[in-house]
Amino acid sequence: MIKPKARLRSLDKLLFTGLFLFFSTSPLLLAGPPDFPPPPGASVEWVGKNIEVNGIRSAIRAFHSKKSIENIVEFYRREWKRPVEKGKPGFMETIDAAPWYIISRIEDGYLLTVQVRIQENNPSGSWGYLSTSPLPAAQNKTAKLGNTIPKIPGSFVMSEMKSDDPGKKARTLIISNTHSVRNNADFYRNYYQGNGWTTETDRNLGRDEGHSLVFKSRRNRVTIMLLKDKNYTRVVVNSVKNSVF
Repeated sequence: MIKPKARLRSLDKLLFTGLFLFFSTSPLLLAGPPDFPPPPGASVEWVGKNIEVNGIRSAIRAFHSKKSIENIVEFYRREWKRPVEKGKPGFMETIDAAPWYIISRIEDGYLLTVQVRIQENNPSGSWGYLSTSPLPAAQNKTAKLGNTIPKIPGSFVMSEMKSDDPGKKARTLIISNTHSVRNNADFYRNYYQGNGWTTETDRNLGRDEGHSLVFKSRRNRVTIMLLKDKNYTRVVVNSVKNSVF
């Protein structure tokens, strides 16, 4: 069983982009999500019922199975064999997203996605995610990612994930820029301290290779991890707002 923190690190790798080639279909009236069974015999747990990844709202479950990737994919091939519309495939498979194998289907205005990979400690088993996402209306504008999170000039937001659970709202951004780790650390330190936040952690990970920062303000807490990646700095910003102290 993967730990919650490892699961959150993996979630930023959810590969929705290529799947939305299906979005050329016309929007449908949503009567509620269709049935989406987990793999037989798999253990299943909710990651979140109201998660937003790059502007797309999803309900996401994690599953763990003793069966192989081939068995999991074959189950969904049979389950989704019947086309929803005449002349269109019942499902689509993506094989160029290693180490993930992805199979998906559009039904009743929802995108159903299975993302599966080999278990690291059990090569004969598998684990992955089941996500249910409503198709966006045709008139919806592209989401502006991370528009309320401070970023050093020249930054590019690679991905954004939001979750809204009872008592807590969370948001995780992955940002890239060409500034040094030190300059990024100075930027965030000046921003949060200048706005009255308390510094809980300010730790250099060695020779401008990485830096860890944590700031707190009443019910809000922001964790920032800065990592050097060749000519870029990767910035992971995780902000959490609790509804109680």
